[in-house]
Amino acid sequence: MGFDVFLPESEDELMTLLMRENAKIMAGGTDLLVRIRAGRINPGKIISLSKIQGMNEITDVGDRIRVGCRVTHSMALNSNVLKEHSPIMLMALKEIGSPQIRNRGTIVGNVVNASPAGDSLIPLYLSNAKVVIHGPKGERKLPIEEFIKGPGKTALSMGEFVRAVEFEKSGSWHPLFYKVGQRTAMAIAIASLGLLIKGDNLRIAFGSVAPTVVRAYKAERYFKRSNGIITVMDEFMERCLEYVSPIDDIRASAWYRKEVIKNLLKSAFDFWRKKVL
Repeated sequence: MGFDVFLPESEDELMTLLMRENAKIMAGGTDLLVRIRAGRINPGKIISLSKIQGMNEITDVGDRIRVGCRVTHSMALNSNVLKEHSPIMLMALKEIGSPQIRNRGTIVGNVVNASPAGDSLIPLYLSNAKVVIHGPKGERKLPIEEFIKGPGKTALSMGEFVRAVEFEKSGSWHPLFYKVGQRTAMAIAIASLGLLIKGDNLRIAFGSVAPTVVRAYKAERYFKRSNGIITVMDEFMERCLEYVSPIDDIRASAWYRKEVIKNLLKSAFDFWRKKVL
């Protein structure tokens, strides 16, 4: 196993390098290097972003927040912009790995990795995130639900990279994030749930129970029609479970994942009944 390492100093140089076959971008490397050591991938070229300026900024852009592709989880956790305008993101980031992992791993890395267990993805789905893509043909933006195609699969084309992710501010919403793993720390999610509530508006998403993170839009519409007052939990849960299609794997069975989601939904129901209603 061997590969060449490149350190471009500009985005133009980066895109030129990406046109070469079998090249992988490295920001934090917390997932990439693990997969290389495990022999799951064997890239011929690693392109580090460490020398390109301006990629590690968190910017307030009106009603949205823009997070650059080199922003680490630790940087995000210390951001006053996110503390004020996206508490749901901070809830999720606190569940990621160890301090060492948070110091290296990036939010955009979570997006490009496209794992349904990515903790920061749930807040992005709930906040109607758009992925900012740069490439030889210029810039384009895709809703995160269109960008992530499946486990490890994205809409990136040859020569393109994710420059940033933009998402709505949600500081005025009541946030909740639950994650269940095989242990209480440094665990990949067996199942996770995030929600935002404001009045009779609800946004709810699940992780690790489908090929991608999923928003339960039918459940959200049901909540809206109910004027934010759910008296029959089973009807709401039924609409949520339409989006849940878990698999058996080394961490948990499909049956167990579905039972976990049911329990998390009951906890969420108790939360909004006590805190919001």
